[in-house]
Amino acid sequence: MAAGPANGGWETVGKRRAKRREAGGRTAERPSVCEGDKVRHRLQETVEELRSSEFWAICRETVQRAVNKYRTTPKAPASSCSPDVGAAKVLEDQKDDIDLCQTTLDLVCYGIGNFSDSVASRYQLALLFLLLETLQIPRVSCLLFDPLFTEWEKSFLKDCGMVVITENEEGKRPINRPTLFYMVHCGKALYNNLLWRNWSPQQLAQTILIGNSFKGIEERSPARILQRDYTYISSILAVTEEAAFPDSNRYLDVFNDTSIHQFPREKLDAKPKEFWEGAAEPMYQQCEDLEIIQNG
Repeated sequence: MAAGPANGGWETVGKRRAKRREAGGRTAERPSVCEGDKVRHRLQETVEELRSSEFWAICRETVQRAVNKYRTTPKAPASSCSPDVGAAKVLEDQKDDIDLCQTTLDLVCYGIGNFSDSVASRYQLALLFLLLETLQIPRVSCLLFDPLFTEWEKSFLKDCGMVVITENEEGKRPINRPTLFYMVHCGKALYNNLLWRNWSPQQLAQTILIGNSFKGIEERSPARILQRDYTYISSILAVTEEAAFPDSNRYLDVFNDTSIHQFPREKLDAKPKEFWEGAAEPMYQQCEDLEIIQNG
């Protein structure tokens, strides 16, 4: 029997095959119990593959160093967050200079895609499980949204103990405590919206963002377009600290151009008061290639 969500695993949802109508008229099928088991098994294999990879070893160090300042008292390693493992599993190959500590982070994930049939999405979800494990973030503190999630995928994530956001926030989620946003390969507007909604030294100093490299966005975007359509990305570049995920031929299509971004409080406080005033909500009226699905 599969381990339930309380034991670090999930239960298969969906007792039988059922059809649902998706946007655009496409009919999707709800996976059967057997198909759901295959999804769970593939995801567990992907988690274990990533866990043993050099790519994850470097990512883990990079992420842990970035969140160290949000940690409090040292704590023994938590039980494994692998999808289908119920017994405690001690994290291996820890670096001597990185302590596992009690975290105060929340985690919000946008845009992970259809992990039940997309290989790239499955790897991104697997990395999310490893982040929860390593940073000891309770699954109830992990919120996810993608407008493309099927009903089965939503149920699947809920059974894992995570929270599925019910409406399209377009990335406009305000925070009041340290929060890690996991937004791999999302559209520029989603990052821009997130920055706008938290446009203050107090909120941005508590924001950690894993997503497309801001340096890469700057290099690939004409300055005029970046300043006009993505004002908040353009404005925050000078005070952003960015650490790139490692290059990996194995995971090139999944995690290429991914970095972890932070906004140090001392740099934010050095900006004049006028920098923060009059922050208008982005509208993208002149944007010809908006890369997000808008609410409504």
